[in-house]
Amino acid sequence: MSTLLTDTDTESRAAWSAITEPADTVAVAFTAALGHSAALTELENPKAAIQSLIEVGAVADHTEASAAIRRWLPRLQSSAVDHALTDAARGGIQLIAPSQIPGLSDLGAQAPHLIWLRGDADALTGPISSSVAMVGARASTSYGDTVAHNLSEHLVNSGVTIISGAAYGIDGASHRGALSAGGVTVAWLAGGTDRPYPAGHRDLIEHIVERGGAVASEVPPGATPTRWRFLGRNRLIAASSAATIVVEAGYRSGALTTATTAATLGRTLGAVPGPVTSASSTGCHHLIREHGASLITEASDILALISGEARR
Repeated sequence: MSTLLTDTDTESRAAWSAITEPADTVAVAFTAALGHSAALTELENPKAAIQSLIEVGAVADHTEASAAIRRWLPRLQSSAVDHALTDAARGGIQLIAPSQIPGLSDLGAQAPHLIWLRGDADALTGPISSSVAMVGARASTSYGDTVAHNLSEHLVNSGVTIISGAAYGIDGASHRGALSAGGVTVAWLAGGTDRPYPAGHRDLIEHIVERGGAVASEVPPGATPTRWRFLGRNRLIAASSAATIVVEAGYRSGALTTATTAATLGRTLGAVPGPVTSASSTGCHHLIREHGASLITEASDILALISGEARR
């Protein structure tokens, strides 16, 4: 086993980040009970680790414990952790404890082990009250792109940091709006921060880093984005923001999972209305009608939300 793994708590967290998938509740419970370093040491003896998982209540039985060990050991026994730490050092990627980022601890059993970050960490470690998530459909319309761009532009002029996911559509328009006004924006990625995704947004992602923002992920350098990791990424967008604003989304849009997480965490939720004939806005209308999302038409509506003075 690598000698790097238990040198410090940060490196132990890095190991758990590398050997588990996002929101692995068994791993979170195990490391919460024993500490990341001690839990990692337990894995040196798989049979003892199975018993330990049961004793601390991380799993219900031997079958579930065995399944967890089978998930983790192949990655631990490979050189994946060493490679991740080496790539982070080479690429200027910072290792940030989740406790340093306001809001992430609210995720409880779905909290990340570690955040890998390129750029200015202050963009994520500042007060959550000045961060707003702007999300929406990848297949956005020109209406949605324009609204997202303009809202972000106005918000950063009021000192707000824009949080999004660097995807095509509303995410990209939100980041660009913030950058165009000289503001700060953060992109949460579903893959490693050294692998800009989507490829067509490589320049945008680099501009975010170069202009005082940050690109962050809970998976290590080299990790590829997967469907499960996209879903996991969405909870981080919601948790690290005071409010989540859905600019444009169809009824089954993935952006609605971010909105659902925000509501579950007790965050403020807003949605931009669109034409009643537009399928691209049905998700927003549903949030307003059924889930109490505040109707957003201008940046001042969002500023009122995060100041506790929302107009209903």
